[in-house]
Amino acid sequence: FFQAEDGIRDVERSRGLGDVYKRQLLYFPVPGRGEASRVALSLSELEWEDVEVNGEVFNQMRNDGELPWDMLPVLQTPNGTLAESSAILRYVGGFAGLIPTDSYQAAKADEFMDGMGPLARALDTTFGISDLDERVAIRKAIFEVGGQGAKNLQFLEDKVGKSSSGWAADTEEMSIADLKLFTELFALFSGNYDGIEKSVIARYPNLLKYHNKVANEPRIVNHYTGITEDDIRWTFLPGAFD
Repeated sequence: FFQAEDGIRDVERSRGLGDVYKRQLLYFPVPGRGEASRVALSLSELEWEDVEVNGEVFNQMRNDGELPWDMLPVLQTPNGTLAESSAILRYVGGFAGLIPTDSYQAAKADEFMDGMGPLARALDTTFGISDLDERVAIRKAIFEVGGQGAKNLQFLEDKVGKSSSGWAADTEEMSIADLKLFTELFALFSGNYDGIEKSVIARYPNLLKYHNKVANEPRIVNHYTGITEDDIRWTFLPGAFD
């Protein structure tokens, strides 16, 4: 896929000149809530463009009413703009063969994704804290034993531990639920979030086993070929937490 180097230039192109690419995923230049859809798009046969958006462009798009829910990511499609990370993932996951054909398993994948909400929101209250020491202290407390983040991790630890297949939603094969869990959970420990140390994940052996399973899945290995330990996506590599 094509990765934009200039967020402003490429968003401007996507607004009127960019139908060379049938679909464009717009998100910040970090894994975050857009990474699972990036992976799914790369595993599909769709023609798409990865457009990295900076803060200035994000605010401009929001002020111009171009974001359906005032948030990123969004996916621009031939039919219009699609918002909300899980909705985008469900849409592109079908093209990547990551939605189970069995209706019950497909629903369980959806259930798992919806159930991840508390983890995704664990840090929301900390992003507006400008004082570094205060922000770090609060985040450390969130993921200390007894903190809300630690409780969320323990919940996921137990859920994954009960999976007979080893996949997040106990599906027969890797699903969109795995892309969401893998990218959003392990990105927390990339160093991009002040105060959250890599050592935290060591308390959760089932999650470490799960990381090993997904990171070594051939499609995932191929997707992250070329990523090094110095890249922000180092947590998605096999053996990252060894």
